[in-house]
Amino acid sequence: MTDSNHEKEAVVTGPATLTGSCHCGAIRATLYATKPASELEVRACQCSFCTRHGAGTVSDPAGRCRFEIEDAALSRYQFETRTGTSLICNRCGMYAGVIVDDGDNVWSVLNTRGLAIAEFKDRVAEPKVYDGETPEARIARRKASWTPTEIVWRGPRPGQPRRVAVRDSSET
Repeated sequence: MTDSNHEKEAVVTGPATLTGSCHCGAIRATLYATKPASELEVRACQCSFCTRHGAGTVSDPAGRCRFEIEDAALSRYQFETRTGTSLICNRCGMYAGVIVDDGDNVWSVLNTRGLAIAEFKDRVAEPKVYDGETPEARIARRKASWTPTEIVWRGPRPGQPRRVAVRDSSET
């Protein structure tokens, strides 16, 4: 006879598929992580943009990410350095994450709070200060530590072709 109150909790020790979306669902993200969520660092960038949004971000450079975005609902914002593009839903106002693109290659970091990724709900983000980085150093750090990303556009994009961008992991 097993007492359910004493059963051990399942511990995830391998790859994880982590999903979330903005409040209205117009921006969805899936992180195919190479390790469990508990082993991924949640960061709290200390720039004014991230602190005002209460962001807690995560990435896995060995994994991959897929954003599905309704183009009509997306606002793109570039902070002063212009080294990344913040993805903000113009319907519900949620900050979903940031991308860096270089030709057909895209990398991202996900805002776990904005996307309500359940596995990170109770995690405390580690403060990170990136002041003093040159734009070149910032882009290099992001390419090395952010997640290779595919963006899939949903809905019509008047005057623009449908774009899917992904970095082949064999290029690293």
